[in-house]
Amino acid sequence: MKTKKNSSGMNYWMDKKGPIFCHWRAEKKMKRPAIVFDLVGTLLQTALPVGVVYSKLLIEYGIRSDPKVMHNNFIKVFDFFKLRPQGTIPKDGDDKMFWEKIVKTVLQESGIPLGSFFFDYFNKLYSYYSQKEAWKPYPEVMSALEKMSSLGFPLFVASNWDSRARTVLMEWGIRQYFLDIFLSAEWGVAKPEALFYHLVLLKTTKVSSTVFFVEDDPQMIFPYSEKIRFFLLKRPFVNLFDLLSQLQKSSYGK
Repeated sequence: MKTKKNSSGMNYWMDKKGPIFCHWRAEKKMKRPAIVFDLVGTLLQTALPVGVVYSKLLIEYGIRSDPKVMHNNFIKVFDFFKLRPQGTIPKDGDDKMFWEKIVKTVLQESGIPLGSFFFDYFNKLYSYYSQKEAWKPYPEVMSALEKMSSLGFPLFVASNWDSRARTVLMEWGIRQYFLDIFLSAEWGVAKPEALFYHLVLLKTTKVSSTVFFVEDDPQMIFPYSEKIRFFLLKRPFVNLFDLLSQLQKSSYGK
């Protein structure tokens, strides 16, 4: 992995696939930054493809569907709805209305007529994704979090999810590594809105003046701020130990 610099002074950490990390100008040695992880796609993945789960549950209602079609439609629908403006997100941790809209649209796009079964079907799906068995950590996550925590990095989660995240992290034994968990459905604002990042900065200011956001989705990367850094986690080419390695080589990890 190589470091390059462009004309504006921005340093990029490179791999064969392109830039994965950037920060503005080399800085002097400072205390360890807070590391704030995205959740789904960064720390956790679904145990089964979403389309498989959706189709399998439909069989209980006598409805046959193609899991691959369902999965591709989920990706398309979620990508369309995921950027959510302020005023459309709850603050009580319950984001059922958003996910109901997602599931309805996925079924409609997959040619599944909505009927009296839908609300029972949706509630079962919503409940399923609040359970440990619906998810699994990426292979290196547990050991990487353990290492980062032992080295004194203050760790957090910041996710565009709802209160189900707390249950899943607790059941997987991951919650112990994080000083706090920041959820869009508890704040009424989501990434990549500037307010979300500023709230995180306020919440982490006591432990560090600099925050590293670890994201798998480049659309969630916030515009430049002197207090915010990003690590773009491009699985399967890059994982959390690549982040730790670069931090340890830099002034932030010494």
